[in-house]
Amino acid sequence: MPTWKKIIYGAGDSGFSLTSTALALLYLDFLVNVVGLDPRLAGVSIGLGRIWDAINDLVIGTLSDRTRSRWGRRRPYLLFGALPFGLTFILMWLIPATHNQTTLLIYYTAMYVLFDTFFTLVNVPYIALTPELAPAYDERTSLHSYRMAFSIGFGLLGAVAPLAIVDAIAGAGTVTRHGAYLAMATILGLASVLPVWLVFATVRERPEFQDLPTPGLVDSFRMAASNKAFLIAAGVYLLTWMPIDLIQFVLVFLIRDYFRLAGGARDMIFLLLFGVGVLALPLWVWVSHKLDKPRAYQLGMAFMAVVLLTLSFIPSGQTHWVFVLAALAGVGVSAAHAIPLAILPDVIDWDELRRAQRQEAAYYSVITLIQKLVGALTIAVTGVALSATGYMANAVVDAQQPASALWAIRLLTGPLPAAFFIAGIVLVSFYPISRERHARIVTLLEKRRRQRAARADQALTAPEDMP
Repeated sequence: MPTWKKIIYGAGDSGFSLTSTALALLYLDFLVNVVGLDPRLAGVSIGLGRIWDAINDLVIGTLSDRTRSRWGRRRPYLLFGALPFGLTFILMWLIPATHNQTTLLIYYTAMYVLFDTFFTLVNVPYIALTPELAPAYDERTSLHSYRMAFSIGFGLLGAVAPLAIVDAIAGAGTVTRHGAYLAMATILGLASVLPVWLVFATVRERPEFQDLPTPGLVDSFRMAASNKAFLIAAGVYLLTWMPIDLIQFVLVFLIRDYFRLAGGARDMIFLLLFGVGVLALPLWVWVSHKLDKPRAYQLGMAFMAVVLLTLSFIPSGQTHWVFVLAALAGVGVSAAHAIPLAILPDVIDWDELRRAQRQEAAYYSVITLIQKLVGALTIAVTGVALSATGYMANAVVDAQQPASALWAIRLLTGPLPAAFFIAGIVLVSFYPISRERHARIVTLLEKRRRQRAARADQALTAPEDMP
């Protein structure tokens, strides 16, 4: 696959990362402090949207696997879903001309559900293209690294650009702050459409995959549960992203409450973390090629565990080490982005060899569902841990948190994530698909496809039966 096509495919993730980051960081504050929705109702609205978010992944994944069209199984969703995806994001930031709390609750819940439906309708087929675009073992790691480069980079942009746009537009004095939020959403929403259409125009699916039968939703669950390689890959993904989510949530507390650093230092730390994460992606592509994906994963997660343990145990006064360790942690974060999802396409090939069926989107949907449920669980556990150790919410800047709360923050930043990473390192050692085994799988699959195509040609050219 030429490099320019990898870049275009990777750029397709930019809109998803941009919009999801903006929603995660700003939407609750927008509903409460700009719209005027009661905080409890705002939480209900977002909570209902996230419940739907967890459900629709599996439904849309199965729908995509079963789609047959002249554009393929995935590309129709990119073509027809991209514009509704961008427009519904804009509608989420529109403020109805009413102060009725029930009306506002219904409107924003409906918009969240509608946006998330179109987000998933485009995102799941987009991700499921990976096995078809890069059938080779190492090529998949390379392609996935391009996608992760855009994901991390635009995630950082989504964290800083929305409010900067709002402040710039509102500061000009020509529109209200309400209007500035809508203008920001219009810019982000429309900017997210073009990369998806570029992917549609550039990539092509393999037509022979449409000839394979596709199981239904229940059968997909059964097949996934019987696939040892998938269960290990899913477990590795779980043991990687639970601690990553935990770190992302707790790191702000560690920086502010333990190291006593201000907002500017916090932004620099995140810039180092994400910036190095992008720059280190080619490193892990190279390591995966020199070793293999499981060994590269073990190396990356072991490095990450050591960095986090060091970060959590350095004295609070040695703040200069925080910036160094943030940069080093970016190397580990890069491995977490690059490798676990690059393992999954190999599982799909093995599944086709075992059952003569392909269900890429269904497998990716299960992985996405795991990530979302794990994220929700991680936030809940973190909140309980902080509350139980006496953390003082809304404390003034100079207030000293209790020693028990600081120890909890350090535990959640270092030892606990490191334990998860070590478990992932152990689990991936049982992963059954090596580079050599995958090469044999691909050879057998190509042979089977040629035989199937030859039989189809014979059926088309056979003389009709005489009466």
